[in-house]
Amino acid sequence: MKKQGSAKPKGIPWSAPVLIRKDGAKLAVELPPQVAGDLKCGPGDVLNFTKLPEGEIQVWVVKKGGYASLKDMEKKK
Repeated sequence: MKKQGSAKPKGIPWSAPVLIRKDGAKLAVELPPQVAGDLKCGPGDVLNFTKLPEGEIQVWVVKKGGYASLKDMEKKK
C-alpha cells in the first residue's frame, strides 16, 4: 500500500462576525481587515451583493466604482 502525501485538509481559513448597526435609515457594518484584504478593496470601491438561484449570496468588488447601487447605474444611462 502506497502512503499518500501529507496534504493539508481543506477548511474554513477564517470567520469574521460583524455587528450590524443602524446608521440613520440604513444598516451598516465595518469590514474586518481580513475581509478587506481578501477582497482587495478599499475606500471608493463598491461591494456588490448578488443572490444566486440556490439562495447563496455572492459578494464581489467593483474597483473605484462610480455608483453605489443599481439605481445609480440607471441614472448614468
